[in-house]
Amino acid sequence: MKKSLLFILFFTASLCLMSQSGNVIFQESFDSDILSGWSMTDDGAANWSLGTSNNAGGLPNELQLAWTPVFEGITRVVYMTPINFAGIESATLSFKHDVYVYEDCATIGFATSSDNGSTWNTAWSKTYYESGEYIVEDTFSSVDMGKDNVMLCLYFEGTTYNINFWYFDDISIISYNQVDANLIGINNYEYAIFGENEISFTLQNTGSNNIETFTASYTIDGETVTETFNTNIPTMESESFIFETKHSMELGSHQLEVEVTSVNGISDENQSNNHAEKDIIAVIGITQKIPMIEHFSSSSCGPCVEVNAIMEEFTNDNVGKFTYVKYPLNFPGTGDPYYTSEAGVRKSFYGVNGVPKIFFDGIFDISYAIEQEELEAKLETPAIANIRGSFDMDGNTINITADFMSYIDMNNMKAFISVNEKTTTENVSSNGETEFHHIMMKMLDNAEGNDLNITAGEYKRFEFSYDMSSTHVEDINDLEVALWLQDIESKEIINSRFAYEYTGHVYPVQNMTVEEDGSNNLVISWEVPQNENASGYNIYVNNELVAENISELSYQHPLSEAGFYVVEVVALYDDKSSVGVVKTIDAELNISGDTDVSINIYPNPAKNLVKLSVVSGQQSAVRIYNVLGMIVDEIEMNSNEIEINVSEYKSGIYFINVETSNGNIIKKMIVE
Repeated sequence: MKKSLLFILFFTASLCLMSQSGNVIFQESFDSDILSGWSMTDDGAANWSLGTSNNAGGLPNELQLAWTPVFEGITRVVYMTPINFAGIESATLSFKHDVYVYEDCATIGFATSSDNGSTWNTAWSKTYYESGEYIVEDTFSSVDMGKDNVMLCLYFEGTTYNINFWYFDDISIISYNQVDANLIGINNYEYAIFGENEISFTLQNTGSNNIETFTASYTIDGETVTETFNTNIPTMESESFIFETKHSMELGSHQLEVEVTSVNGISDENQSNNHAEKDIIAVIGITQKIPMIEHFSSSSCGPCVEVNAIMEEFTNDNVGKFTYVKYPLNFPGTGDPYYTSEAGVRKSFYGVNGVPKIFFDGIFDISYAIEQEELEAKLETPAIANIRGSFDMDGNTINITADFMSYIDMNNMKAFISVNEKTTTENVSSNGETEFHHIMMKMLDNAEGNDLNITAGEYKRFEFSYDMSSTHVEDINDLEVALWLQDIESKEIINSRFAYEYTGHVYPVQNMTVEEDGSNNLVISWEVPQNENASGYNIYVNNELVAENISELSYQHPLSEAGFYVVEVVALYDDKSSVGVVKTIDAELNISGDTDVSINIYPNPAKNLVKLSVVSGQQSAVRIYNVLGMIVDEIEMNSNEIEINVSEYKSGIYFINVETSNGNIIKKMIVE
């Protein structure tokens, strides 16, 4: 699922038709039932064909290059209708392709000819060493540019023995405007923590002139912010940007719009690609995403050997960054001896008709190994559900307890629990492998999953016991349990995790409460977990850690301002942790009503020193809080006026709480 560029163009125009985004010089989507207009007459012609698949990422059909019969050299598929490049010095090539590199490397390219195919001049080429699905968006240029009677070919160079297949689709050659900023998209994730959020977007230069400056705006909740950005983006390059002005989101759904309004001080020549929209849901919390890998394989499958070897190295290099289950299937041939009907249920759920096949978080379907960049991208995506589980053994019986917790209301979800064996050796078949990993032995309660409907901030517990002697398990001390939460309709996996192994459950705290104490503090209290074995507790306020590994059963959090607060307590078990227990509260500040007492802060905003003076009051202490309610400074006040050094404070909003004989007074301070 490798993507070499974020930018994807969709074209419906035919040859030489002017589109809104530029001059479409050539376009081919292989939509007909025959390979019309293309010629394959040289050596290697038998390897090219039109297929009904869509492996390259477009719609069926697509151009295919097979490895057999084995060919070595250069083989071309030629578009026979001449193309007019008159008046065009360079253009942009766009196409999708999917390759399975068996060994070593292979090269593809596009070439042009202005002498009826006697001489071919390369306009673009690249050598590929790794299997993957790619989207190419790059400069197309050859010595035939500017001519009006030019032939085009797609060529392969090397030996087809090095590949299993190569698929091609949606080939386009476009000549772009001089000034054209393409707003690729909004970078904010679908889910965001309520409160202040940065607004980010990615811009690509699809014009021939460099983009040196541009103006953009965002609109959300009826508010519009406009800013100017200075940059230097060459043709076909892209860059991400962040608005300086953040937006405060309340809980719920928001529609975010971003628009580019000018480029290099003038109007964009193509304004059809200057706008992007995205729906964002502000939630009470987010957590770490652990991607889920579901791998369909078989010990009778020859192509599975290489993928299994790569995935073993991949998982060894990324311990703790994934959850994994491998389903052994009953084909090809005699199939895998460890096939069960539960593997068949998952096969039918995803519509698997061949192996190897990997589903990454349920929605990315690939026939080769996952790449590191794909894993890293998933790890950066915030998750809205947290999962913790544990298992232990009583003889051959496995006892599993799993908690699934959500930060949003969830309905019609399924919680899945799979008992795997980490390494097996007795399911050998015909592909030469002697060792297999993460093999599914049993799904609990079954492979259909467990119904889950849950309210934001709550968790649901599942408990199962099963005699594993009735399965294919080889070593009862070599088990792992995979847990994941899946949207059955979209097939997207919300989050996943391996259960803690051969240990008691990591129970969360009980009977948690959050109250105001009348002195501008939140008082957070809870009781010990069910097993009473917690080693400490972490406290989060508005998704920020404010107290770490404390042993007390209560915590007092100072309030810096009135508003909505989300409090979460997580029980710790040395290096393990429970799901959080979450409570919310609308807090009010208790500020002294004595109008005879006042405080003055100047300058405000400030950069270095702030003078604080108290009028008509007897003061004793000054506490300064950040917006998270954390104390950043505490000062004894022995006179009516003091100076506070804020030069080392981070830029932002702070609250000064002055204790006087008549009560507390709170003032907001801005540090630049």
